[in-house]
Amino acid sequence: MMGFRFFLFITRKPTLTPTEFMTHWDTKHVELLKNITGEDFPISHTRHYIARPTEQNGTWPAAVLIGGQEDFSYDGIAELVFENEQAFQTFYAKVSDPEAAAKIAADEETFIVREAMKAVVKADTSVSLRK
Repeated sequence: MMGFRFFLFITRKPTLTPTEFMTHWDTKHVELLKNITGEDFPISHTRHYIARPTEQNGTWPAAVLIGGQEDFSYDGIAELVFENEQAFQTFYAKVSDPEAAAKIAADEETFIVREAMKAVVKADTSVSLRK
């Protein structure tokens, strides 16, 4: 595995549309993290969003191909990439500092369901190409 990577699974506040959620995460939250961590921000912070194209009775169902709505309680998946585990630990120390953590938590309260957040370390990746 090259570097240190992890995935975050994030659930949107139900009062926000998927577009409002995406806009906040992409423009405000990531900028806050960059300001707090500076040169210790990850090499990359890639966000993937679950398609929720049509509102139905105040909800935004996922565009599920296989499975059910209950399988997709999250709205976004982020992959954060660091040079190595030490670089991640440095980043984590900065975002865990009480003052920084309070700023991050306050922002997260505006657009995500914090208690639903999940994170997991990523292992290797295998890619198959058409040709």
